[in-house]
Amino acid sequence: MTIRSLLSSRSSRSIPVANPAPGSAVRAPVAHRAPDGFEPRRPVVPQAPRPSVEDLREAVLRSKLKDAAGALRDGKKEDLGDALRQAVLRERLRDVGEALRGAFAPPAPATTTYTIQPGDTVGDIAWNLMQQGVPGPVEAIANQIVQLNGLSNPDLIIAGETLQLPAAPGSAPGTPGASPGTPSGMPGTGGPSAPGNPSGPARPGERYPVPFIKQMSSQGTEDDWNQQSNCGPTTMAMILKGYGIGTEMSDGAFINQLGQGVGITSAGVGYSDIQRMAANNGLTSEVNPGTDVGWIEQQLASGNLVAVNGESNVMLQNESPPFTSGSFSGGHWIAVTGMTAEGNFIVHDPSSTVTELTPAELQRFLGEHQYGGYSVAIHPPAGVAPTDAPGQALESVRLAPGAMSLAESGFAGQGEFLMRMAQKYDVPIDLALAMLWKESQWGTAGASVGANNPGNLKFVGQEGAHEAFTSPGASGSFAGWPTLEQGIEAYFKLLGTHYRAELDSGDWTALVNRYAPPSENDSGLYVQQVNSYAAEVRRQLGIG
Repeated sequence: MTIRSLLSSRSSRSIPVANPAPGSAVRAPVAHRAPDGFEPRRPVVPQAPRPSVEDLREAVLRSKLKDAAGALRDGKKEDLGDALRQAVLRERLRDVGEALRGAFAPPAPATTTYTIQPGDTVGDIAWNLMQQGVPGPVEAIANQIVQLNGLSNPDLIIAGETLQLPAAPGSAPGTPGASPGTPSGMPGTGGPSAPGNPSGPARPGERYPVPFIKQMSSQGTEDDWNQQSNCGPTTMAMILKGYGIGTEMSDGAFINQLGQGVGITSAGVGYSDIQRMAANNGLTSEVNPGTDVGWIEQQLASGNLVAVNGESNVMLQNESPPFTSGSFSGGHWIAVTGMTAEGNFIVHDPSSTVTELTPAELQRFLGEHQYGGYSVAIHPPAGVAPTDAPGQALESVRLAPGAMSLAESGFAGQGEFLMRMAQKYDVPIDLALAMLWKESQWGTAGASVGANNPGNLKFVGQEGAHEAFTSPGASGSFAGWPTLEQGIEAYFKLLGTHYRAELDSGDWTALVNRYAPPSENDSGLYVQQVNSYAAEVRRQLGIG
């Protein structure tokens, strides 16, 4: 079968991450409960809320009134005399009450005036105000906006109208509040949405270069490696490195630093520890208990990555085949990093091979947690925003479960360059990625790696190339280039010129038989693998 993809459709399409079809949810007998990220603490029972300033004022007023009433009763007992004296006392009592009410009336809150922009929501505006320093969680700030403006329907606000907004402490009353993410500092004025602002359904693909890290054995593990309970710190290491934090450290050293920073024990970490890890690295976060996967999708759409705590056995059931990584149970943290074109969640699991969950599977993962599950959205640092560039989408492509993604291969950071070369020489990106994986596993395997020749091109005197190495069973020598970019462009140029007829006709079999001749290769297997790899690339890129 020959396949030809239209390159023009790729540059505007978002790209999901590959993963195998989830396995059937068949629960295997659980032998024991492993402490792999087990959430040992029961949820903290909320304490009675502290009395507000208004409550204290009211209590003082009641006390004063009670004292005055007592004085009136005492006056009666002492037979104050005539009704006139009692009337005077009652009048004075009213005066005292009114004076107390005036003295203890709460001051009017400082506010700013804001003109509603197209696309604004009360939730968006509240989130921006929280980022500016207005105290309280988003929900409380949103309620203040509703009360200040008497909004009967918070979901219906009209562009062009003005709102009174709570002002951050220390800001001048009446001045418009700044809002992150836009050049003018105001929400929705045409600049990019700030991370954390809902912007419609989550776009397919991963929009941050989140690595895959395994908790049992990571690069740079140390003597005190706490592998059985490291799912929480490992999940946070993946999220933070996706935001560009800790990238200068080995995975193991960074995971140990995160765990030790919150006093991790063999029992693992809870959601409050995850939030402390974020705070220790200068980030804010928000937690949502329960099984609301819609909340997780909204956070992804807002540009936030999400750490999710559920039942580890559910992840193992969804492996293909089920229980590939063993059979155990207990609380377990995973990172949810994006959505596929089919509406499934892209996940990075520190211990299983699962890379994708349907909404129902993720909901079950949360629901079967012994305390009902927790999701913690980690807000990115200032200046770090998700990208919808096609090259970023390529970075998350992987051709098999457990295989390295482009971002983890020798092509890390080359996504944009690969897309430009595919467009420049009119070569299908799915074919190119499939062949380059077959030849060098994207610049990570074989003699071609040191020669910057990921396509294993023969040396025929190409411009800028040198004769680099020979290979047993292959005639002639192979080329080398000073930089990887030169080697990648040489590959695309070769296909786009010397293999133009095969590309235009869509005859990939003829192309492979010329590129990897049967005298030196198993061309039949090569064709089969390239077709399979290319189909997987297309599935992840969401192209037909």
